[in-house]
Amino acid sequence: MISIQKSNKDVLAKLMAMENITVIHKNVPTAYFDVKSRTLCCPILKEEMSSELYDLFTGHEVSHALNTPAEGWHDKVSEKGSLYKGYLNVIEDVRIEKMIKAKYPGLRKSFYTGYNELANMNFFGTQGKNLQELNLIDRINLSYKIGSFAQIEFSKEEEVYINRCDKLETFEDVMKLADDLFEKQQNET
Repeated sequence: MISIQKSNKDVLAKLMAMENITVIHKNVPTAYFDVKSRTLCCPILKEEMSSELYDLFTGHEVSHALNTPAEGWHDKVSEKGSLYKGYLNVIEDVRIEKMIKAKYPGLRKSFYTGYNELANMNFFGTQGKNLQELNLIDRINLSYKIGSFAQIEFSKEEEVYINRCDKLETFEDVMKLADDLFEKQQNET
């Protein structure tokens, strides 16, 4: 039964992506989409993932397939190093999740339920931590993913960046905001 559900969800991912992407399942810490090989990898986190969690991972990665350009992504990361990649990925995740939920509104509930499930699994390593003490990029990431469960606050200065996140449309917008946040963090350390 589970393998039939996975097979059906794999076909759904290809349909949503509007191309014959490769879908694999591996014992990896999180889902990912390889923009060059066009491969969506869904993690095997536990024996039975809920349908909503599977839809969250699939919807998120399909949005990378649809919206994250292969060109420029790796070039920008290699110029600034591996720490910068995290900044770019967090901001791109904000944009692509907004886009996939607009394209497929039925995913909104799956994202909400799936992120709740991940929060309860301590997937983000937040249990027992004061989230307000995390750096800005980590709080942005958590706010957009589990914000309804975590209630993260931002200062007036930080709200400027949140407003920019809310208005992201293009990958160029993502790169500019990631650059600004990365530079801000570098100047503070």
